[in-house]
Amino acid sequence: MTLLEGRLVCGLGQAAEFTQIAWVRQQLIALAGIDPYPGTVNLALGDEDNRQRWRNWRNTPGLAMAAADDAFCSARCYPVRVNGRIPAAVVLPDLAAYPQDKVEVVSALPLRRHLSLAEGSPLSLELCGPLKAKTVLFDIDGTLVDSVGAYLEIARIAARQYGFEVTEAHVRHSLATGGNFWKAVVPDDCTDGEAIIAAMSAHAARQWPETLREHGRVFAGLAETLDALTRQGIVLGIVSGARPEVLELLREDGILERFDCVVLGADVSRRKPDPEGLLKGLRELRSSADEAIYVGDTPVDIEASRAAGVRVVAVLTGAGDSAMMSAQEPDRLVHTHARLAEVIAPW
Repeated sequence: MTLLEGRLVCGLGQAAEFTQIAWVRQQLIALAGIDPYPGTVNLALGDEDNRQRWRNWRNTPGLAMAAADDAFCSARCYPVRVNGRIPAAVVLPDLAAYPQDKVEVVSALPLRRHLSLAEGSPLSLELCGPLKAKTVLFDIDGTLVDSVGAYLEIARIAARQYGFEVTEAHVRHSLATGGNFWKAVVPDDCTDGEAIIAAMSAHAARQWPETLREHGRVFAGLAETLDALTRQGIVLGIVSGARPEVLELLREDGILERFDCVVLGADVSRRKPDPEGLLKGLRELRSSADEAIYVGDTPVDIEASRAAGVRVVAVLTGAGDSAMMSAQEPDRLVHTHARLAEVIAPW
């Protein structure tokens, strides 16, 4: 593990605008899963040991950020965890005169406020290397299958007959937290509110298979990602609260055949964030928790992983955004499944 330790110092105040430039944001999201909060956190390295580690670090390739404008230089970014917890990225401009004792960090969170940092506060950065695993378990919705649009459509269909409006924000929040989005839609003072909620839920259940077929799809390139993991000798499984209809989407291109176990909502008595499903999947694959990684797209997935003692990689293809997922402190944060073969290595 490569660790840098330093102290927080004020920058020049110019980074806020830079981190919000479209091409900068897009590349930081794609490379490190970081949709940057405006500005950077600056770390001063006060001793020679840390400066030497930083020099060694700078000599590694990092992830290239190509400038889309002649007014800017190219840069490299390095995915890190701040204080061993918060996903972030170090941005290193390709400038010969760039200070040797300064490290600039971007995060999806306002780190100063989130960590209660003051000028001079100690801060550590852990360079993210590959996570070693024998087993990788996957959530389905938002992780293997792009289904947020299907959930939004089914919610609108069910709510429309009662004159209620469902927004994408409602659906994303409910999927991210494991909550019931019908309760968020129906006002507390609504007459027969509980009966209406039950009726909408029943209507959605009846329409769900058809709506999922029309609006759900497997993420592009998924077969290649799974095959890359399998070639490393990693065993794959599914643990999800999804209904069995979603498996029909995974039968296309033989996706489902690439998994050695499938645990769905009907197979457990307690849903995530309870770890029952993950523990069941581990038993079926004869894997221990410390050898496994769970890949999911919501805070609930991260909570379940922690409860099961499993490391977790969060993807940004589902309900959770970069800031929401960063706040839950996953072991790694990636934009899509396509980066999994880079951040997961064989045991």
